[in-house]
Amino acid sequence: MARNPLRPGARRKRAWDEMSETDRQVLLESVRQRREAQAVKDAHQLQVLSQRSYR
Repeated sequence: MARNPLRPGARRKRAWDEMSETDRQVLLESVRQRREAQAVKDAHQLQVLSQRSYR
């Protein structure tokens, strides 16, 4: 059985930790825009479904 190469309690590096501040901001903005677009799409789908149920 292979042992974990990290010592217990050692902090694991993540890609986020190695990104520049500019790259982090770009990533966060793209996530925000994607979530906003998904919310609009979800609201539209909910409106369509609710109109179908009243017919």
